[in-house]
Amino acid sequence: MKAKHYITAALAAATLLVPSCTTMSDYDKISFEDLGGVHETMDGTVVAARYVKAGASSETKEWSTALGTVAGVAGGQLLGGGAGRVASTLGFGAAGALAGRAIAEGIGTHAQELTVKVKSGRKYTVTQPIYKQFGAIPVGTRGVLHVGNGRSRFVPN
Repeated sequence: MKAKHYITAALAAATLLVPSCTTMSDYDKISFEDLGGVHETMDGTVVAARYVKAGASSETKEWSTALGTVAGVAGGQLLGGGAGRVASTLGFGAAGALAGRAIAEGIGTHAQELTVKVKSGRKYTVTQPIYKQFGAIPVGTRGVLHVGNGRSRFVPN
């Protein structure tokens, strides 16, 4: 086998691994839907917290599977030779599809489900990303709960 075939196959496999990193959200960035939004704000204290992971969308899973298939087929074409090229292409294509799907399953955002008790005694539960600026929010943290527009978030003091 030629060295360039191995290098090309390795690069194709590496491109599948790049999106597998989980992300942390940036608190300073807001979505378009939040522009002009109205929120009620209440002082509160976190009384319960647990880690959750927001998974990849079905569209992301489909794209990852398709890209894995393409990378696998390309690798199979490069590595297979003669009569074995068809088998190599099919095998690598199937393996690429499975790898792409598995990687998509691992994509997600680190998040927390926080139960916040406000001064009135009422409790609210909010699920939000773990923001880079705050890190994981422990039980007992005081801050402001923003509730409204179908989106809520807790901001520590």
